[in-house]
Amino acid sequence: MNTLEARDSYTAGHSQRVSDLAASLAHELRLPSWSASAIHIAGDLHDIGKVGIPDGILLKSGRLTPAEYEVMQTHPVIGFEILKGVKGLGEVALMVRHHHERYDGKGYPDGLAGDDIPLGARILAIADSFDAMTSNRTYRPVKTREAALEELWRERGRQFDPYLAACFCGLQPGRPATAA
Repeated sequence: MNTLEARDSYTAGHSQRVSDLAASLAHELRLPSWSASAIHIAGDLHDIGKVGIPDGILLKSGRLTPAEYEVMQTHPVIGFEILKGVKGLGEVALMVRHHHERYDGKGYPDGLAGDDIPLGARILAIADSFDAMTSNRTYRPVKTREAALEELWRERGRQFDPYLAACFCGLQPGRPATAA
Protein backbone atom coordinates (compact mmCIF):
# COMPACT_ATOMS: atom_id res chain seq x y z
CA MET A 1 0.00 0.00 0.00
CA ASN A 2 2.96 2.31 0.54
CA THR A 3 3.69 1.99 -3.19
CA LEU A 4 0.14 2.99 -4.07
CA GLU A 5 0.12 5.85 -1.55
CA ALA A 6 3.34 7.15 -3.11
CA ARG A 7 1.53 7.31 -6.51
CA ASP A 8 -1.81 8.65 -5.31
CA SER A 9 -1.94 11.22 -2.51
CA TYR A 10 -5.68 10.61 -1.99
CA THR A 11 -4.99 7.00 -1.04
CA ALA A 12 -2.73 8.15 1.81
CA GLY A 13 -4.88 7.61 4.88
CA HIS A 14 -7.94 6.40 2.96
CA SER A 15 -7.16 2.71 3.31
CA GLN A 16 -6.43 3.08 7.03
CA ARG A 17 -9.69 4.95 7.61
CA VAL A 18 -11.65 2.33 5.64
CA SER A 19 -9.92 -0.42 7.59
CA ASP A 20 -10.74 1.21 10.93
CA LEU A 21 -14.37 1.91 9.99
CA ALA A 22 -14.85 -1.64 8.72
CA ALA A 23 -13.25 -3.10 11.85
CA SER A 24 -15.56 -0.99 14.03
CA LEU A 25 -18.60 -2.32 12.20
CA ALA A 26 -17.28 -5.90 12.43
CA HIS A 27 -16.81 -5.41 16.18
CA GLU A 28 -20.34 -3.98 16.53
CA LEU A 29 -21.68 -7.05 14.71
CA ARG A 30 -19.75 -9.26 17.16
CA LEU A 31 -18.05 -11.17 14.36
CA PRO A 32 -15.45 -13.74 15.39
CA SER A 33 -12.01 -12.20 15.88
CA TRP A 34 -10.55 -14.08 12.88
CA SER A 35 -13.27 -12.64 10.63
CA ALA A 36 -12.89 -9.11 12.01
CA SER A 37 -9.14 -9.38 11.50
CA ALA A 38 -9.59 -10.46 7.87
CA ILE A 39 -11.97 -7.52 7.30
CA HIS A 40 -9.43 -5.15 8.86
CA ILE A 41 -6.68 -6.48 6.55
CA ALA A 42 -9.00 -6.28 3.53
CA GLY A 43 -9.72 -2.65 4.41
CA ASP A 44 -6.01 -1.91 4.30
CA LEU A 45 -5.67 -3.70 0.96
CA HIS A 46 -9.00 -2.97 -0.74
CA ASP A 47 -7.51 -0.58 -3.31
CA ILE A 48 -4.22 -2.45 -3.91
CA GLY A 49 -5.37 -3.16 -7.47
CA LYS A 50 -5.01 0.54 -8.28
CA VAL A 51 -1.30 -0.14 -8.75
CA GLY A 52 -2.36 -1.53 -12.13
CA ILE A 53 -4.29 1.59 -13.18
CA PRO A 54 -2.45 3.99 -15.51
CA ASP A 55 -1.38 7.28 -13.89
CA GLY A 56 -3.37 9.31 -16.42
CA ILE A 57 -6.55 7.76 -15.04
CA LEU A 58 -5.60 7.19 -11.39
CA LEU A 59 -4.27 10.72 -10.90
CA LYS A 60 -6.76 12.59 -13.11
CA SER A 61 -7.98 15.70 -11.34
CA GLY A 62 -11.43 15.84 -12.94
CA ARG A 63 -14.24 13.42 -13.63
CA LEU A 64 -13.36 10.26 -15.52
CA THR A 65 -14.74 9.64 -18.99
CA PRO A 66 -16.86 6.50 -19.39
CA ALA A 67 -13.87 4.69 -20.94
CA GLU A 68 -11.57 5.78 -18.09
CA TYR A 69 -14.16 4.74 -15.52
CA GLU A 70 -14.31 1.31 -17.16
CA VAL A 71 -10.55 0.97 -16.68
CA MET A 72 -10.84 2.15 -13.04
CA GLN A 73 -13.47 -0.54 -12.46
CA THR A 74 -10.81 -3.18 -13.07
CA HIS A 75 -8.96 -2.37 -9.83
CA PRO A 76 -10.91 -4.89 -7.67
CA VAL A 77 -10.03 -7.74 -10.06
CA ILE A 78 -6.40 -6.62 -10.27
CA GLY A 79 -6.30 -6.55 -6.46
CA PHE A 80 -7.85 -10.02 -6.30
CA GLU A 81 -5.26 -11.35 -8.76
CA ILE A 82 -2.45 -9.84 -6.66
CA LEU A 83 -3.74 -11.31 -3.39
CA LYS A 84 -5.33 -14.64 -4.32
CA GLY A 85 -2.08 -16.59 -4.31
CA VAL A 86 -0.83 -15.21 -1.01
CA LYS A 87 -1.12 -17.89 1.66
CA GLY A 88 -3.76 -16.99 4.24
CA LEU A 89 -5.30 -14.15 2.21
CA GLY A 90 -7.91 -16.07 0.19
CA GLU A 91 -10.86 -14.58 2.09
CA VAL A 92 -9.25 -11.12 1.99
CA ALA A 93 -8.75 -11.46 -1.78
CA LEU A 94 -12.48 -12.18 -2.23
CA MET A 95 -13.42 -9.13 -0.14
CA VAL A 96 -11.11 -6.98 -2.26
CA ARG A 97 -12.65 -8.36 -5.46
CA HIS A 98 -16.22 -7.69 -4.34
CA HIS A 99 -16.02 -4.41 -2.40
CA HIS A 100 -17.72 -2.54 -5.30
CA GLU A 101 -20.62 -4.96 -5.67
CA ARG A 102 -24.03 -3.50 -4.85
CA TYR A 103 -26.71 -5.12 -2.74
CA ASP A 104 -29.15 -4.78 -5.68
CA GLY A 105 -26.77 -6.56 -8.08
CA LYS A 106 -25.84 -3.47 -10.12
CA GLY A 107 -22.22 -3.31 -8.94
CA TYR A 108 -18.99 -4.67 -10.33
CA PRO A 109 -17.02 -6.72 -11.22
CA ASP A 110 -19.39 -9.70 -11.08
CA GLY A 111 -22.85 -8.21 -10.51
CA LEU A 112 -23.35 -10.16 -7.27
CA ALA A 113 -26.41 -9.27 -5.16
CA GLY A 114 -27.55 -9.57 -1.57
CA ASP A 115 -26.02 -12.36 0.49
CA ASP A 116 -24.08 -13.63 -2.52
CA ILE A 117 -21.67 -10.77 -1.81
CA PRO A 118 -19.23 -11.82 0.93
CA LEU A 119 -20.12 -10.23 4.28
CA GLY A 120 -16.69 -8.60 4.55
CA ALA A 121 -17.09 -7.03 1.11
CA ARG A 122 -20.52 -5.64 2.09
CA ILE A 123 -18.92 -4.11 5.20
CA LEU A 124 -16.04 -2.67 3.15
CA ALA A 125 -18.47 -1.14 0.65
CA ILE A 126 -20.07 0.90 3.43
CA ALA A 127 -16.78 1.95 5.03
CA ASP A 128 -15.22 2.80 1.65
CA SER A 129 -18.23 4.84 0.52
CA PHE A 130 -18.50 6.71 3.80
CA ASP A 131 -14.82 7.66 3.76
CA ALA A 132 -14.98 8.64 0.08
CA MET A 133 -17.97 10.90 0.71
CA THR A 134 -16.37 12.58 3.73
CA SER A 135 -12.97 13.11 2.05
CA ASN A 136 -11.96 15.82 -0.40
CA ARG A 137 -12.09 14.85 -4.05
CA THR A 138 -11.13 17.07 -6.96
CA TYR A 139 -14.33 16.24 -8.85
CA ARG A 140 -16.88 16.94 -6.10
CA PRO A 141 -17.20 18.76 -2.78
CA VAL A 142 -16.75 16.93 0.49
CA LYS A 143 -19.94 15.88 2.30
CA THR A 144 -20.54 16.38 5.99
CA ARG A 145 -20.71 13.27 8.15
CA GLU A 146 -24.45 13.81 8.46
CA ALA A 147 -24.94 14.10 4.68
CA ALA A 148 -22.86 10.96 4.13
CA LEU A 149 -24.91 9.06 6.71
CA GLU A 150 -28.11 10.27 5.02
CA GLU A 151 -26.86 8.88 1.71
CA LEU A 152 -25.93 5.54 3.28
CA TRP A 153 -29.39 5.42 4.84
CA ARG A 154 -31.11 6.30 1.53
CA GLU A 155 -29.14 3.66 -0.38
CA ARG A 156 -29.77 0.79 2.04
CA GLY A 157 -31.31 -2.10 0.15
CA ARG A 158 -30.01 -0.72 -3.15
CA GLN A 159 -26.29 -0.02 -2.94
CA PHE A 160 -25.77 -1.26 0.61
CA ASP A 161 -26.88 -4.18 2.76
CA PRO A 162 -29.84 -2.68 4.66
CA TYR A 163 -28.98 -4.25 8.01
CA LEU A 164 -25.30 -3.31 7.81
CA ALA A 165 -26.12 0.25 6.72
CA ALA A 166 -28.47 0.64 9.68
CA CYS A 167 -25.82 -0.72 12.04
CA PHE A 168 -23.16 1.61 10.60
CA CYS A 169 -25.43 4.64 10.90
CA GLY A 170 -26.16 3.66 14.48
CA LEU A 171 -22.40 3.57 15.19
CA GLN A 172 -21.98 7.18 14.18
CA PRO A 173 -22.40 9.78 16.96
CA GLY A 174 -25.80 11.43 17.09
CA ARG A 175 -27.38 9.13 14.53
CA PRO A 176 -29.90 6.53 15.71
CA ALA A 177 -30.02 3.43 13.54
CA THR A 178 -33.76 3.83 13.10
CA ALA A 179 -33.66 7.43 11.82
CA ALA A 180 -35.19 8.01 8.41
